[in-house]
Amino acid sequence: MTRILAIAEAEERKSAVLAGKVQSRLDEQRSRLGELYAHRHTYAGRTRDISSIPAAQWQDYQRFLGRLDNAVRSQSTIIRDCEKSVATHRRRWMVKRQRLESLQRVLERFREEERVARDRQEQRTLDEMSAGQRHFGGR
Repeated sequence: MTRILAIAEAEERKSAVLAGKVQSRLDEQRSRLGELYAHRHTYAGRTRDISSIPAAQWQDYQRFLGRLDNAVRSQSTIIRDCEKSVATHRRRWMVKRQRLESLQRVLERFREEERVARDRQEQRTLDEMSAGQRHFGGR
């Protein structure tokens, strides 16, 4: 039974580590999105400063802002996918955690039952020894 518990503990730890890694990836992707938003905001703010640039440069600038907008949308999609992955891995980990806790309770009950049985056996043995001594001493 302890072997089964050890396997369940290893699986639960592995699942928890994986869930943590997936969560870290989500955090990294959110950070990247924040950077993209910051860049977008910075460059969009510069349009006020650009009043006398040639039309070709203005078009390049607008295309650049469009690419930043596309990057923001793509990053948002990546984040949604990561959030789904986090939820999936967290659910899997919770299932493994619940199984482990159930096995721990079963093993604890089993050990308690063994202890109670051992105590009863010891008590019977003591009672028999005591009865034997009274019988032997009473002659």
